[in-house]
Amino acid sequence: MAIAFANKGANLVINDINLDNLKETRDLILKSIKTDILLAKADISNFEEVKQMSKQVFSQFDNVYILVNNAGVRGIGKKASSFSLVAKEAEYDRIMNVNVKGAWNMTKVFSKKMRNQTFKPITGKLINITSCAGTDCGANPFIGIYSASKAALIMFTKLWALELGANNITVNAICPGIFFTPIYESREFIKEWMKLRKVSLPINRIGETTDVADVALFLASPAADYITGQNIILDGGMTVSINKL
Repeated sequence: MAIAFANKGANLVINDINLDNLKETRDLILKSIKTDILLAKADISNFEEVKQMSKQVFSQFDNVYILVNNAGVRGIGKKASSFSLVAKEAEYDRIMNVNVKGAWNMTKVFSKKMRNQTFKPITGKLINITSCAGTDCGANPFIGIYSASKAALIMFTKLWALELGANNITVNAICPGIFFTPIYESREFIKEWMKLRKVSLPINRIGETTDVADVALFLASPAADYITGQNIILDGGMTVSINKL
């Protein structure tokens, strides 16, 4: 998504708890694209760190037009959460703090600035990255706390659309299905998991991050100015195929 937005001329603030990851992303972008990039190291689950990050952001940039809440964890480290009623308290706290509270912290802090911006007809845009695991068709007991966290973010998407609509701020979510990202160990791991869960994809391929970036660009564009409060399913047909193929 960072590369896609930079390609369209956006200046960027990229956030992570790992500064080396941020530098890697920045260097990758600057190889072919000239743009201003601010590296913002902060734990978004910590409200004070988010407030400090906002000061850093607005010391360099006048505004934030697009906020993408993308940070997410399945468990502690690379461990996926298990059935919700046997998950450890530390695992519950970590997942909820990043996936739900983190997005809430970011939206709470940065929407204040967005409300006072004067862009027309839309003042700002929020894009949450949810998951099919948080939907009725995709609820997954093998990653129970993660599923619950993404369901919460889907509901927050609707609530924030209602709360911020009067300020001409749109709030939407992109809801990926099975995608290969660093949250998984390997593509083979995903394929084995699909066999175990008997998951069928009508469009028979694992999703790529560029698929998500393309939808994010659409939601950020004027073509989506009248769309808000929506959770856009991006899953190659997985959720409609469950128990049907």
